[in-house]
Amino acid sequence: MTGLNEDLLVRAQAGDVQAWQCLLAEIYPEALRQARTLLRDRDLAEDAVQNALLKVYLHIGSLKAPSAFPGWWRRILTNETYLILRLYRRETQGIPDGVLRDSGLAMDEWIGLRFELAKAVQDLVLEQQQVFIEVDLKGTALMDVARESGWALGTVKSRLFRAREKLRSLLGEFGSQRKETRAMAEDFTQTGLRVRFYDYLEGTMGGAERAVFEEELELRPEWGLELKKHKDFLTLLHALTGKLALSPAEVADKIKQVTESVEDYEKVEEVTYFEQGVAQTLPPSHIWFKRPRFHRVESTHPSWGGMHVIVRESEGLTLMEKNRQATWMKVSDAFADKMDPGFADTLRTMAADKSSSLLGTEFIEGRPALHIQFKEQVSGKGEMTTHLWMDKETWMPLVTEWYDVEGRLVQRKIVRELRLNQGLPDSLFELSIPEGYVVTDKRQEELRPIEEISWEEAASRLGFAPYLLQVGLENEPLKAKNQWVTVSPERGALLSQYTELGKPFPKLMITQGPINPTNLPAGVKTKPERFVFDQQEVEGKYVATDLYRVKGMLIWQTDQYHFSLGGDYELDELKDLAARLKKLD
Repeated sequence: MTGLNEDLLVRAQAGDVQAWQCLLAEIYPEALRQARTLLRDRDLAEDAVQNALLKVYLHIGSLKAPSAFPGWWRRILTNETYLILRLYRRETQGIPDGVLRDSGLAMDEWIGLRFELAKAVQDLVLEQQQVFIEVDLKGTALMDVARESGWALGTVKSRLFRAREKLRSLLGEFGSQRKETRAMAEDFTQTGLRVRFYDYLEGTMGGAERAVFEEELELRPEWGLELKKHKDFLTLLHALTGKLALSPAEVADKIKQVTESVEDYEKVEEVTYFEQGVAQTLPPSHIWFKRPRFHRVESTHPSWGGMHVIVRESEGLTLMEKNRQATWMKVSDAFADKMDPGFADTLRTMAADKSSSLLGTEFIEGRPALHIQFKEQVSGKGEMTTHLWMDKETWMPLVTEWYDVEGRLVQRKIVRELRLNQGLPDSLFELSIPEGYVVTDKRQEELRPIEEISWEEAASRLGFAPYLLQVGLENEPLKAKNQWVTVSPERGALLSQYTELGKPFPKLMITQGPINPTNLPAGVKTKPERFVFDQQEVEGKYVATDLYRVKGMLIWQTDQYHFSLGGDYELDELKDLAARLKKLD
């Protein structure tokens, strides 16, 4: 909903059914996208949207400022999604040790109580429900709730207290211990005193007020008993709601702890790409890391077979088993930073996003994991909604999912195995070449990170309008992704990869720029070929390969610029594609 038709809103508030239907048509698509980014399930998202829009319809007349409508309905929708995430669950994973035992409830009773609590929350007055969900489900601080809602802090506290008291009555009906708690609480009829209990337990009292309360607490032993009952209630309530909260200071402290505690790790991870519902899973990668800056990655590439990449500080070596090729390389600090443990960067991104949400505790491959959702800019994909499941103890990522602005799953990365601080030997990262390998030395050029760039940025860096393929053979749909390959601070080339729907590996690759980045092995056989490029006949070379999705490659040069075009095409088809290349308008 990009703009608000205030007249439409005013008429809907007055009971105009047609105006309400028009308003509903405006907000429904965005509401469904928002719910899907949190719930990752269309059916659950539709349930959340229906519940939210019903509340919007019932309470729209109470909205005083039309300009507040977009934020108002989004908060209602977010609250509905959190109710589904936290309370309409049948799992008991994530319950703190001892809480289930102390509650005196069997497992099925616990699940039933959670459902009863969800229904009771749905029945709360809307304002009480909103404050309860913000504080007791999402873990938002009271001051932050007051600031975001525009309500006075005292109003927020009052609404939270009234919501809790209604829910406390419900929880008191389960188990003899809970009934005893309720009976004892009836002696404390002063609302103000019970509010002070909550303020004290949650640290929202000022220093002077806290000192006075603690003096009174020493003089009144019965207060101590009732204070414990309030604490037990909050413990049970938050175990049911899965309340979790992480302040920016806690995140920063955890980043420091994690960074300092991990001396080495070994993991096996698997990446799956999704394109319009079509999934393509790559072979798993085996990754080792050891401080200060040792890396080893073993993977299987459809084109090159088994690949090993080993980096020690600023020197690296790649080994391609299928063609028995080895390449020495010099690694820039920027490239090495990209290889270093990425979890700290992920945590910083999460902490920087004010809309980030801690959704709950789940179990991944037997490990308790925190489920976090935030937004970030992903290279080559734009703004993504990221769902991250990280190990609750170490905060190492276990599963990462990226969703586009439409709520569609784009990519998933799963850590299948994870082992920390094993004392990995230095010999694992030894830069040695097996016998029989052809060696290429590229240490005269520094390896730098590849950047995702736009056509316009590419034109600026190249100094000329780049050539692009607008239509493939027989009008086949191909999607282009542009990357900048840097060889030195002043020199680089554009790499354009054209992919088919649902396939992670490109069908066609085109390079262009003042350098030749094709990296052909020494001694490779080439054949001269003449073909049309930019409406002129040019002479170049053709290289036949037996690589996956790369049958061959054309290489040529015009003036001071180098070009290459290769992919899953025969020679005549490559020539046809070269003739189709057009300059960017």
